Amino acid sequence: MKHTATIEDVHHSFDEMSLSLTNHFERLNREEPESLKLANEYYKWISLKTHLILNEKIFQIPSSALPNIIKPSAFMWLHGEKQAVVSKYYRYDEPTDQYVISVKKSAVPETDINLIMQSLVLIRKTVVWVDFGYNIGTEFGGRHPAIILKNLKESLIVIPLSSQIPKTMDYSVKVDKVYGFPEMPRWANVTRITQVSLSRVQYNKFGDVKSCVLKEICEKLKDCGII
Repeated sequence: MKHTATIEDVHHSFDEMSLSLTNHFERLNREEPESLKLANEYYKWISLKTHLILNEKIFQIPSSALPNIIKPSAFMWLHGEKQAVVSKYYRYDEPTDQYVISVKKSAVPETDINLIMQSLVLIRKTVVWVDFGYNIGTEFGGRHPAIILKNLKESLIVIPLSSQIPKTMDYSVKVDKVYGFPEMPRWANVTRITQVSLSRVQYNKFGDVKSCVLKEICEKLKDCGII
C-alpha cells in the first residue's frame, strides 16, 4: 500500500536534510581550494533548485524572450491558426523580408508568449543555455549551452555542449559553430542527453546549429548502441 506523507514525515526529512548539510559544512576542508569550490557550487545549486521548486507552478516564459524578428520561412511553416496569433504582434517588413515585432513584448498575453516560443524558438536544433545543476563525480553539471532535440511542452530533451576537448571521440560529436554564439569549437557527448524543465532554461540568449549536426548526433547514437 502506497504511503502518504504526513507533516511528521516532512519534519523528519527536513531535520535529516538540515543535519546532513550542517555535517557537510563542518567537515569542509577550508585549506583546499577545490574542496571550497565544490562546496560553494553545491550550496548554490541547492539554493537554486529550491527556488525552482518554489516557482515551478507559477513559472512563465518571460516576454523578453520573444524574438524581435521572424523569418518568412519559419512563419510559413506554421499552421494557419498559429500564423493568426503571430500576426497580432508581428508585421511583415518588405525591405528586410522578415516579420518584425510591432508591440511591446510585455503586452503579449502569457498564452500567446507560450505559443510563439514553443512554435518558433524552443524547437529542434535551437541552442539554449541550461543550468544542469550540481554534478557528483563524473556526472555532467553546471551551466552550459545545449541543443534542443525535442520539445515536450513542459520540458525539453537536450544534449549539452562542452568546450572541453574529449579524451576520445567514441561518444562525442564536434560542433564547429553555434550560430548566435561566440565562435569556438564545442563537443556534444551523446551519453549526456537528458530531459530538463523549461524553468532550467536561460531565456536571454538563443542560437542554433546546422541540420547536419543533428544527423551526426543520431548516427553517433546508433554507433554507440544507445538507439
